[in-house]
Amino acid sequence: MARRERLRRALTAAGLNYCVHVYSRVGSTQDLALGAAARGAPGGSVFIADVQVAGRGRQGRSWVAPAGTSVMLSVLLRPPSLGWPRSSIALAAGLAVAEGIERAGGPPTALKWPNDCLISGRKVAGVLVETASGSEDGRVAVAVGIGCNLTWRGLAQGDRPGADATAIDLEGRPVQFDDLALSLLACLDARYRQWCDGGFEAVRDDWLRRLVWMGEEVVVRLPDRVVQGRMVGVSADGRLRLSHQGDEILIAAGDLGSGAAGGLRLSANLLD
Repeated sequence: MARRERLRRALTAAGLNYCVHVYSRVGSTQDLALGAAARGAPGGSVFIADVQVAGRGRQGRSWVAPAGTSVMLSVLLRPPSLGWPRSSIALAAGLAVAEGIERAGGPPTALKWPNDCLISGRKVAGVLVETASGSEDGRVAVAVGIGCNLTWRGLAQGDRPGADATAIDLEGRPVQFDDLALSLLACLDARYRQWCDGGFEAVRDDWLRRLVWMGEEVVVRLPDRVVQGRMVGVSADGRLRLSHQGDEILIAAGDLGSGAAGGLRLSANLLD
């Protein structure tokens, strides 16, 4: 209750119209958001948990962490009917998370397509976007789930991260839970408004400035094959652009890794 009230007051002071729900322990904040959407909850509903025991990331992976070690939240959005794919909200949200980490006082944060946030080349945060179906009022609803590793202690054995994951406090600029949650929500609000006005194209330049491996050889693991090529950018609808033997390949979704990694998947969550 105390955290909800602190966040509510801070969001109100910042002019942000969110309705915050805080829980000590849940299955998944995404499930809470999707369930609320089906019952007609308004856009801007936020679900935050200290612990989630069935949290998930992209492609069915898990995202779980002990209390106090990660900011785990989901935001229910009600995007208008637009002429661009809703899936590109995920990229705009990833940009907002990277900006939110820095705005809260964290270290410089990069992006790995499609929506992982990296510090020092290791994953610190990820975004999952799911569309709700069966809403009572028939309106489209999107649940944006965010998981960000705040402190390393308790997340895994050992004092240092592995090759794939890190936490903000290990990177020299620790931040407080409430400060980070507020910052993430503020940046998401700003980038979502831009997305509503112009789709991913409206935020693409800022997104590309943070993109890792631009111009480098990369591999993308798809369900049925592995694709390799030189990364040349991201399309206006958020698809990855690769150049391979003079042809351009567009990829809507997949696991991206550096070509130097020999095709190994490098987008694992901390507890993948």
